[in-house]
Amino acid sequence: MRVFAISDLHSDFAENWKTLQQLSQQDYQNDVVLIAGDIADNLLVIARTLSHMRARFSQVFYVPGNHELWTRREGCYSIDKLDRILQLCDGLGVCAKPARAGELWVVPLLSWYEAAFDETQSACGEELEGWADNYFCKWPPWINSVAEYFLSANVPNIKSYDGPVITLSHFLPRRDLLPEVARLKFKGLPRVAGCAALDQQIRAVDSVLHIFGHSHIRCDRLIDGVRYVQSVLGYPSEKNTLDESLKLIWSSQT
Repeated sequence: MRVFAISDLHSDFAENWKTLQQLSQQDYQNDVVLIAGDIADNLLVIARTLSHMRARFSQVFYVPGNHELWTRREGCYSIDKLDRILQLCDGLGVCAKPARAGELWVVPLLSWYEAAFDETQSACGEELEGWADNYFCKWPPWINSVAEYFLSANVPNIKSYDGPVITLSHFLPRRDLLPEVARLKFKGLPRVAGCAALDQQIRAVDSVLHIFGHSHIRCDRLIDGVRYVQSVLGYPSEKNTLDESLKLIWSSQT
């Protein structure tokens, strides 16, 4: 069994969908893939993409990103959209909850970002004026902090597991996984990139490997005993190939 990671499929772009269609229908039948969010905001595209991946891999693990929770078509709250996506996953046999994968446990963690992630307050606020989440996500008035809401939703799954644990989120759990603002193309990113408290949950389940997405910046780093990996397909303009984006992160004989 092999475990692969990929994020930010953005398969609502024709070029990306064509790239995913290059996946072999035979080569991964005994393998697992972890998808760290941002497939699309259209439920039909999400379903098509997850079905495509489920037909090619023995197991598919998935967490939604911010694009999935846009509600510009549905006219509902984003948490209602999330419920629909999780129901879709159940129907397709896609794991959005903790489950075994061979000797491993894979623990998907819901997440959102918070402005405090920008610890030095060095991000450029002007670049966030057109940030799509501000227009396309809709949260009920009783949610004061979306990041805290999702952290609370993870709590039932924060426990000991009887095997090595890989965790999975869309957003970044640590600020040091993101370059300094001077090196970023999008200089507002730190304010909408992640949530530091997420790393506490990752370590509370003794995760040895964490997969994330969102920043579209490749990463493979070992920090204080946890390996953090982002392997992104991204937008067509980023011109990432499937070989670059589908990253082998674990291999086992069982």
